Amino acid sequence: MPEHSPAPTPHRAIYGFAFYLLFTVLFIVYVAWAFIPLELGLHSYLPDKYFAVFIPFLILVFAWFFAFLIYPAINLSLTVNVDSIASIVAPKLVLPKGEEFSDWSQLKQDKENSNKSKIRKDPINCNLCGTIHKPIDRSPIAPLRFMDLSDVNKAYH
Repeated sequence: MPEHSPAPTPHRAIYGFAFYLLFTVLFIVYVAWAFIPLELGLHSYLPDKYFAVFIPFLILVFAWFFAFLIYPAINLSLTVNVDSIASIVAPKLVLPKGEEFSDWSQLKQDKENSNKSKIRKDPINCNLCGTIHKPIDRSPIAPLRFMDLSDVNKAYH
């Protein structure tokens, strides 16, 4: 199955050229209808010239309403509340699967478990240089964890 890509293919080129021709002809017909006076008795078949200005103006007004009113309103409706825990922490990433957030203590990491680190004391055979290296005796950097909000408030108060 071929991979989908935006690269031009013969199929896309043919349809693209056909649409280019179609919309060029439609634009020329629109401009001719808007600017050339028709006194051929076709008044009952063609819309009023008023719509030549009104329809593009209506499209621009709708685009303005969408860009400055509707689209920001949709984004604001999808934003979490300020009081929500999701505005500070992503509970789905921190809590075990299926568990609901109820208290900040759920996000604290056990200090006993965090201090238990596996430091190798035995020598390591190096495949690169063929010698035995002794590992450095230092504790690793503590893993990232979420701090309780009350601890943060106490530190900055």
